Amino acid sequence: MAAKKRKKKGFTIRFELGIGGVLGLGVVCFCVFLWMFLLGVWSGQTVLLPSSPGKGPEMLSRMASNLWQQGKSSLKEGLESGREAVEELKLGKNDQAAEDAGAADESGASYFSLQVGSFRDKKEAHRAVLGWQARGQDAFFLPPEGDSNAYRVFVGKFEKLAKANEIAAGLESDENVRAYITLLSEEQLHKK
Repeated sequence: MAAKKRKKKGFTIRFELGIGGVLGLGVVCFCVFLWMFLLGVWSGQTVLLPSSPGKGPEMLSRMASNLWQQGKSSLKEGLESGREAVEELKLGKNDQAAEDAGAADESGASYFSLQVGSFRDKKEAHRAVLGWQARGQDAFFLPPEGDSNAYRVFVGKFEKLAKANEIAAGLESDENVRAYITLLSEEQLHKK
């Protein structure tokens, strides 16, 4: 006769709750889901929406107009110095006028740079510059100007605004640093 095969009993877990336990479990689950919903809404609002709507485009247009005004003023200065150089050339002062025109071109030149930090202590600014240089960036800092006492740290020197925007976006995404595009004159760069 064939022997009957015994069925193997599986591992089972059994919970026994009374009506109070079921209601308590329901209240706890409701609170957890409510908390998750509120946390999700809050994180969605802070991550996906800007902190103060409307300020971003306004600030960008203000910065662009400032850069435009600075560019126009440096262009006017360059044109005036160019006219003076042409007049001097016409008068026969060829050698001296050519040197003056070259000097005027250099002093009227301006570049875009990315401000990545500002420090009150010169040693801290120098450390920040060394840190950026260790990352392979062309970094420098400028001494305080006017009534300011801040040493500003800059990265790069760009002739075109588009290139500065591109590098700024890369720094903000890769280095998680807010970079401000600044127009610097050649004489400011020589102060460093």
